[in-house]
Amino acid sequence: MVDWGYLGARRFTEPFFMQTLNLCVEQPANLLFRHQTPLENLGDIAVTQPSVRPTGFIFHLSRCGSTLISQMLAAAPGNIVLSEPDPVDTVLRAHFRDPAITEPQRVQWLQWLVGALAWRRQPAEKNLFIKFDCWHVLFLPLIQRAFPEVPWIFVEREPLEVMASHRGHRGAQMIPSVLEPGLFGWDLEAVRRMTLDEYGARVLAKIGAAALAQVQGGKGKLVNYRQLPDAIWPELMNFFAVEFSAADTARMREAGRLNAKNPAMPFAADSQSKRSSASPELRAVTEQWLNGVYQQLEAQRLASGFA
Repeated sequence: MVDWGYLGARRFTEPFFMQTLNLCVEQPANLLFRHQTPLENLGDIAVTQPSVRPTGFIFHLSRCGSTLISQMLAAAPGNIVLSEPDPVDTVLRAHFRDPAITEPQRVQWLQWLVGALAWRRQPAEKNLFIKFDCWHVLFLPLIQRAFPEVPWIFVEREPLEVMASHRGHRGAQMIPSVLEPGLFGWDLEAVRRMTLDEYGARVLAKIGAAALAQVQGGKGKLVNYRQLPDAIWPELMNFFAVEFSAADTARMREAGRLNAKNPAMPFAADSQSKRSSASPELRAVTEQWLNGVYQQLEAQRLASGFA
């Protein structure tokens, strides 16, 4: 089933998809417009409802600047930006909940769902960008079957800084068994033998390795956190084949000066503080499981990315 919520004229401008959605559905009047339809109805809607075709996809290692990119893009009125939309994750992982669900079904559902989320509700809307959850890079072959022509990037960052960020506030992927162990090729018993930091480092290593394999196959581009926001102009915009007016560019550059997850605050560099806060144990587990993949990603970026 698909659960619908009324957004009216509100755009997806909050750092994450569910933040925008919650602002809408928590309004008492908007609750009157909520209803459910069978998932298959999305197929009929996709044929009749005008929507914006995907312009670019953003994948990431986590805590590495992908939200900054999506917030900058969302500052331009012509862009629809979906930042980690929960319904997409539900479709991509549906086979874990019901093994009878096939990959062709998930490809079809993903196409329908993205079409519904990308309805053109404002005349100016002409571009669609999706920032996926970090583990969705493991589904990149399926996503590319659904949208074979859409360019994508993978954003990475120095591993110790990522690990230190998660030490302060762990993302879902860093907590054992929040995501299905089978997603990473493990069983529950294998996960139970890992320490918390080892689990997180190995999850991030799987994510990085999946991105590396796809980029080495000639698909996608790598971006390092250190390159942001400068790499966005003109290289990234050229890669996504989009052009913006001077006014839109000014809006996006202004968004790049703010804290991506808390736009009420200015951006403050934290790389040094994250490295300094890392314990010897965190440094050791990062070196053991994650640094090698990061070095390979960096070598590939320097060879074929926006270096």
